[in-house]
Amino acid sequence: MGDQHETHNRISQSTIHGNVFMGGVLSLMGGRRPRPRLLVAVLCALALLGAGTTYWALTATDGGKGPELGARYDPEHGDAATTAVVPRVVKPTELPAVTGCGAARTWSHAQGGTDVGASPLSVSMVGNGHTVAIEQVRATVVGEPRDPLPGTVVNCTGQGEGKKIDMGVDLDSPNPVALIGAAGPVSFAPYFTDKYLYLEAGKPEVVSLTVLAARHSYDYVLTVEGTLDGKHHTWTLKDGDRPFRISGVRTERGTELSTYGRGWETDYGTGSGERIRCNPCYDQDQEEIPGTAVAVAPAGYTFASASGAEQTWPPAPPKDRPAVPTPPPAVDEHDAESVATGWAVTSGSFDTARGDTAPAAVLGRVRRYLTPQLAAAGGGLNACAVDAPAWPAEVTARRGWSVVMRTTARPVEGEGHRDSGYLTGEVVELEVPVDCVYVAEGGWYQWPRPFTARLRLQRQADGGYLIADIGKVTYNIPALNDPTLQHP
Repeated sequence: MGDQHETHNRISQSTIHGNVFMGGVLSLMGGRRPRPRLLVAVLCALALLGAGTTYWALTATDGGKGPELGARYDPEHGDAATTAVVPRVVKPTELPAVTGCGAARTWSHAQGGTDVGASPLSVSMVGNGHTVAIEQVRATVVGEPRDPLPGTVVNCTGQGEGKKIDMGVDLDSPNPVALIGAAGPVSFAPYFTDKYLYLEAGKPEVVSLTVLAARHSYDYVLTVEGTLDGKHHTWTLKDGDRPFRISGVRTERGTELSTYGRGWETDYGTGSGERIRCNPCYDQDQEEIPGTAVAVAPAGYTFASASGAEQTWPPAPPKDRPAVPTPPPAVDEHDAESVATGWAVTSGSFDTARGDTAPAAVLGRVRRYLTPQLAAAGGGLNACAVDAPAWPAEVTARRGWSVVMRTTARPVEGEGHRDSGYLTGEVVELEVPVDCVYVAEGGWYQWPRPFTARLRLQRQADGGYLIADIGKVTYNIPALNDPTLQHP
């Protein structure tokens, strides 16, 4: 049998149908009598089953066209969470109203954005008068891997919805073949081992495919391997006339724009876009999905529990002393949330070995975010030492430092505070929860009690914002080093 290769970019809109262990024939002829070739198609399908090989069989009986295979970015993918990086500075006021993660992803791609960490695709296939057996779906990297892409990260977190055919591909793997997927997470188990999918009459099969990439950015195409009318065949699926693209996950801390369904917020942290994995995987009824467990899963991944919850916080703090006293956050002085984030990261970052003997020593670095009146009054509260004139004694004795692990700037709850024009008003009030950790050499660290600041910012004559007042919101949350803590 000869080998054939085709490149298809056509996309077939369709609905999703389930996994069926059976053989059959698809007729698109309406009420006409089947042609003799129908029996041949039946025999081919049964022969594939009898051979004991894993196939995705697509059989049709209307002649003329060859098989149609296509792939496209899918904003309405089953994994509702989406992260993209837009290659420019984006303000919260530019973002669309929060109606779902599909709209956010569509907007990001329209701005030239690239998916980060996980890229949801839809792959559609229809036989069109041919017997097609799909034996494998894999990703083929084009060119060299690259660093995570720069730009503004736009992140939307939503509830995943499982599809009937869920697959995943991990581009960081040395063998990026199709894996069994779930409602969000992707397993480590190969998909094409014991499944046979039947193409129902008149409807193509559609795969909900999650392409993963954490370590690097990639250009890639999808390679579909199988047989066409008994001969080995390979199809290559692209994004039109070019490869698909995905960005890796940034390891350095930085700012991003996020929503959890209520409105857009400015976050500071790391790891946005990295997806959890499952071993085994569970469906939405918390029932284990057969075939998703592997004996030994690779290290370095975050795993979902049976309930789907991520066990990721608190993370291990960085071990190395920072090269500079304050990480250089990108701050837009005309964006109130950006100013608030800059204040939290700057005031919460100190190093006793570099002369930061007390919270007052940080004032010189924080002054740029404060009104002259607040700066003259001492600068207000410190994000990592609330109501304390000094750092904890053990931190000073160990010549330790602090790291702002995560912070968020968001409008306070209240009528009108989530309106589109609120963040550009004369006065903007924000809540800023801050998670810090104290670190010292030798592996010592301590989590202070989480703190939420309430900032009042005033717009200045040049249109920029400065912080006029810093209050606090008290929550009954224990320190993170308390073993009984269940951090939200």
